[in-house]
Amino acid sequence: MINLQWLSDRLVYILRWRMDRHPGAENEPDAPEIPAAGLRVWGIFLDLHATRGSNGFGANPIAYADIESWSRLRREPVRPFELDMIRALDATWLEVAAALAKEPDKPKVSSRKVTPALFDAMFG
Repeated sequence: MINLQWLSDRLVYILRWRMDRHPGAENEPDAPEIPAAGLRVWGIFLDLHATRGSNGFGANPIAYADIESWSRLRREPVRPFELDMIRALDATWLEVAAALAKEPDKPKVSSRKVTPALFDAMFG
């Protein structure tokens, strides 16, 4: 049986790692992999995150109503431990996004060279 606290902590770590880097960082050789047991929660979080609203001062947290609507529309029940993980990911995203907003001049520099394939992946 998987340790749910470890899985939640691992998903939060991966989210922080990705947010600290540029888009596409998940393809870097040292990128941490999402554990197979966390793929469903990660996917739900990304679906909900894509519909995140804003209040003019920053992003809104994902509401319980949004999670319930997602579950009802997809006909996929969200289990209590998954809800806890989604909320942990959301809190982390809000925290890191607020910190990044305070440091807009922080350079996002990749160690990777720009190749035609990378350029196409980013802008194609």
